[in-house]
Amino acid sequence: MSRSIFIVAAESSGDLHGASLARALRERAPDAELFAYGGPAMAAAGCQVVCDLTAHAAVGISEAIRSIGVFRRALRDAVALLDSRRPDAVVLIDSPELNLRLARRAHERGIPVIYYISPQVWAWRQGRVKTIAECVDKLLCILPFEPAFYAQHGVDATFVGHPLVDSLSAYRHDRQFALDIGLPDHQPIIGILPGSRRREIARLLPVLLEAAHRTHRNLEGITIAIAPAPSVPPEQYERWPSLARNPVHLVPGRTYELMAGADLLLVASGTATLEAGIIGTPMIVTYKVSPLTWLIGRALVKSVRYVSLVNLIVNRELVPEMLQGRCTPGRIARKAVSFFRDGGLRETAEALAEEVLPQLGERGGAGRAADEVLAFLS
Repeated sequence: MSRSIFIVAAESSGDLHGASLARALRERAPDAELFAYGGPAMAAAGCQVVCDLTAHAAVGISEAIRSIGVFRRALRDAVALLDSRRPDAVVLIDSPELNLRLARRAHERGIPVIYYISPQVWAWRQGRVKTIAECVDKLLCILPFEPAFYAQHGVDATFVGHPLVDSLSAYRHDRQFALDIGLPDHQPIIGILPGSRRREIARLLPVLLEAAHRTHRNLEGITIAIAPAPSVPPEQYERWPSLARNPVHLVPGRTYELMAGADLLLVASGTATLEAGIIGTPMIVTYKVSPLTWLIGRALVKSVRYVSLVNLIVNRELVPEMLQGRCTPGRIARKAVSFFRDGGLRETAEALAEEVLPQLGERGGAGRAADEVLAFLS
């Protein structure tokens, strides 16, 4: 019997995970009808993309205000699709601001709700777990500590493994990757990953470039390379070298090669920190948002000690976090220099390989998620 599944992803990362899930569903149920809120990756995976929200993602609370109208219309149109197409299930991917509202609308209509890549309510806004318990029929978790948290709140949650374990399987911390993308081999390499959103980059990139300059001065030479996110237009990142006091190598489209080949990464907090952790490259995690966003976030985040997923998984500060007021060129540079001089790079790389990667599950997470979706529907 053919099944109709409405998959909803509102960000670029969700589009990629949704595409992996869609391909796994297609393999197992070729006659399934998959329609989606997604982006180009999900379209290429065989979904009928009825709305693309991936270009409207925002970081922080004040930054998100400009997108409220877009997401209100998206929610209204998604509810209309629930009524007109009556899918057998809705699969929601991350993006809780939109998807928790949509979960309630679907639940009210008697449409089963499966949430893949659950909201991080264990970190902030824990009041949302009540909505999840009421409106989500099945939760598919990608972090190992999540099912135990949700079980305390009566939510049916299953750990399926992290999809990044599959997508990054070809990359491991190795200088050869740097050589493959033309970076010189005679100096230490610092890779800069300043984020994917315009405001995020505007706040972080000058700080990270100045930190790299100070590190360069203290170590008497380093190679600095920046990997722009795919969402950053060329006309924007081509101006970045002019912001630096040292030569900068731009490696667009080679983010994972830079992650693997660099000796140390200066990385914006977010998915990139976990990607670097899976690859096994030491990093300094940075985070800088508007003062309003920081103040509100501090009031809402009460239950976790760390920002980066790498540290949350091992429950200790395996990689340093330079957040908001501590996110200064001087602090970052001092830590970077100590990494190179005190043997911290090797120790951190070994700990990432031994403590982080094994906890994220075997390869095939998207396939296990697809199995759970189809088992639920059957």
